[in-house]
Amino acid sequence: MMVCALVWDSASRARLQDAMRGQGSVRFCERQGELLALVEHDLARVIVVDLRDREGRSTLDAVRHIREDFPSVPVVLYCAISPDTSRDVLAFARAGVNDLVLRGVDDLRHTLRAALTTAADHCSARIILAELESLVPPNVVPMLRYCIENARRSLTVEDVAVALHVHRKTLVDRLGSARLPTPSAIISWCRLLVAARLLEDPGRSVEQVALLLDFPSGTSLRNMMKRYTGLRPGEIRENGGVHCVLHTFKRQLTRAPAARRAAS
Repeated sequence: MMVCALVWDSASRARLQDAMRGQGSVRFCERQGELLALVEHDLARVIVVDLRDREGRSTLDAVRHIREDFPSVPVVLYCAISPDTSRDVLAFARAGVNDLVLRGVDDLRHTLRAALTTAADHCSARIILAELESLVPPNVVPMLRYCIENARRSLTVEDVAVALHVHRKTLVDRLGSARLPTPSAIISWCRLLVAARLLEDPGRSVEQVALLLDFPSGTSLRNMMKRYTGLRPGEIRENGGVHCVLHTFKRQLTRAPAARRAAS
C-alpha cells in the first residue's frame, strides 16, 4: 500500500514510516501540487494530510479536490488538536476526510496503522457496494456493507447478525427469500473481494494477503478463491483483481432475479 503524506514535521513522518513498516511504503510531499499530482497519476492508495503545509497554507482545498474528483482515494487527517484548530478539524470533516488521527494521542504504531487501513477499507467498500446494491433487496445491503468493511476479520454469521442487531435466522430468511447465496457464502465473497483488491498491489504475496485477512494460511485463501471463482490468485491478479471477482459475484447475484422470473 502506497501512502502519500503531506506531513512536514519530523516526528510525524517517523511515526508514519514506523506504522507502515512491513505493510507498505510512505512517500512524503513538500507541496500540495506534488500530492495532487500523485493522486491524479494513480500513485496513492491512501492520502495523509496535516491541517497546513510547510508554508502555512491550509490543505482544505486539496482535500476537497481529492474527495470530489477522486472519491476512491481515502484521506486521513493527521494533526494536533487545540482550541485554535478545532474549527479547522470540523471543516475537514465536512469536506469528507475518512478518518482523523490526533498527533500525540492516537498515533502509536498499531493505532495509526489501523486508521490508515480502515480508511482504505471503507473507501473500497463504498465503491464495491455501489456496484452491488442494485442487485439485491434493500434489506440485504447493510449485510453486504458490514461484511465488506470488516473483511479483515474471520466473521461468522452470528457475528454479522449481532452487529446488525438481528437474529441469524433473519439473515438466512432475507437471503433465502431473494434466492441469494447463504449468509456464510456472502461473507466469503466479501472477503474474496477485499483479497482481490489487495492482490492488485504487485508487491503483495498471497501469504501476506491471507495474513492481513485472518486466513489460516495462503493455501486456505487459494482454496477459497478456486472454489468460488474457479480461478487461482495469480489469474485473478492478471485479470483485473477486484473487478474480476466482482464480475463473478455479480453473476451469482443476478441468477436470483432470473430464477424468480422463471418460477413465476
